[in-house]
Amino acid sequence: MAEVQLSGVCKRFGPIEALRGINLMIPDRAYLCLLGPSGCGKTTLLRCVAGLETVDAGEIRIGSRRIEALEPFARNVGLAFQNYALYPHLDVKGNLAFPLRAPRYKAQFDAEEIEQRVSSVAALLQIEALLDKPVATLSGGQKQRVALGRALIRKPTVLLLDEPITHLDARLRYEMRFELKLLQRRVGTTTIHVTHDQLEALALADLIVIMRNGVVEQVGTPDDICAHPETSFVAGFVGDPPMSLLRVELDREAGGPWLRLGATRLQPDERLARMLDSVREQHLKIALPADDISLSHQGEAQTILATVQAHEWVGRELQIVVAVDGSAVRLRTRKRLAVRIGDKLAIRLDLKRVHIFDLKTGRKLGSSVSA
Repeated sequence: MAEVQLSGVCKRFGPIEALRGINLMIPDRAYLCLLGPSGCGKTTLLRCVAGLETVDAGEIRIGSRRIEALEPFARNVGLAFQNYALYPHLDVKGNLAFPLRAPRYKAQFDAEEIEQRVSSVAALLQIEALLDKPVATLSGGQKQRVALGRALIRKPTVLLLDEPITHLDARLRYEMRFELKLLQRRVGTTTIHVTHDQLEALALADLIVIMRNGVVEQVGTPDDICAHPETSFVAGFVGDPPMSLLRVELDREAGGPWLRLGATRLQPDERLARMLDSVREQHLKIALPADDISLSHQGEAQTILATVQAHEWVGRELQIVVAVDGSAVRLRTRKRLAVRIGDKLAIRLDLKRVHIFDLKTGRKLGSSVSA
């Protein structure tokens, strides 16, 4: 079994709390991505599992074995770094074989087994033709394969990947995402992958852990994370484009609750009104997918006049960012519009799939509304 469990893991760097009581369970053979902005603690968490950082509190287990006090070499984990960290004086075969020839393991592997493992890993990663080449002559994608092979050659229980394809160009990143997923399925190794690229996480992960400020915001499958964000941070961070976040006030009249966005009154449908009946907070934040924000005509019911802040063509869609009451709102359309920054656009908000969050805590209130 290679289930990984973290319980109450804390890590400080002087006055900075990099990890604040992390509790996390990673199932055996799962591909898990740690996703979050720079400085959120995801790489620190990976390094604590690897043994490159010591935890200040908490437990880390691989299977039934506690490992937080073990030296890195005794944890049986493989680690591929962001910058490849290959040995420039060795060829590809030498880099692959190096972990087996290290002083701590030299007695465990004879020359025949080293040769067999190098051949096996090279075949798995399709780099047999590169074995005699100096690593300085390799492309970025080839170097990444060698780094992965070096991490896998000792048959680790857990594979740790620290932003492994960040340095590749867009085409190679796309290809390597597919290859990483296929490789993990073949070897069946529990994998923890650090990334700040949400498209990478959504494409690769069985489970995604969203981190911010040293804590876990949400754990879930890619579909769950996108469709059911548990905090306003997750709603505004994940998605392409992410959901739009707007500050609103909850008002009540004899006819029922309604939401006020600046000077605009947003009338909820029957289902949203029932949900809002149980909400006691007045100051709220709502999140809406880009597909639920559409172009409208000035003067129509619940129409908001917004100012264009940015626009770009993504494939066949025009993505537009507009300012609404101090917030950035993202929408997309296939209409061939000639828009400029500063233009006024009339938009309409569809509240059928809205998510409601407490303004202070950022936590979801009630249940998400779906059509």
